[in-house]
Amino acid sequence: MATRTGAKTVSTVQPKGLRVGTTTVVATWSIGVVSDASILSAGDVIQMIKVPKGATPVYVAVSGGAGTCIYTVGDGVNDDRYMSIISGSASQGLTAINTVYVPYTYSTDDTIDIYISTVSTSSTTAGGYNMVAIFTLDA
Repeated sequence: MATRTGAKTVSTVQPKGLRVGTTTVVATWSIGVVSDASILSAGDVIQMIKVPKGATPVYVAVSGGAGTCIYTVGDGVNDDRYMSIISGSASQGLTAINTVYVPYTYSTDDTIDIYISTVSTSSTTAGGYNMVAIFTLDA
């Protein structure tokens, strides 16, 4: 079990755009192509997109994967805020929010994460996840 940090969630990265309005962020995380350290295991968390304090996500979608795994999409407070159990594979199309959408405004900076719950033995093949998030900021 490990926490993996995507390029769009490091502390020096902030989603670009006006502070007020709508911001779109696209992130990719590759699996199993660099070393065994990047191969998924059950319990892994992949931090995909940084969400600033005051943001309200209105759209979150994920595509891709490697091998076959089951995962949810959420944040540091609720691991399935945006997507409950998804059975992902390398051929997965873009899947949007599949939970009851209740607008949530972040009171602190957080990340939108992929939580891996089950991994098949074939998940050591190369692949990756793509995430798109659109959020609004009021001030």
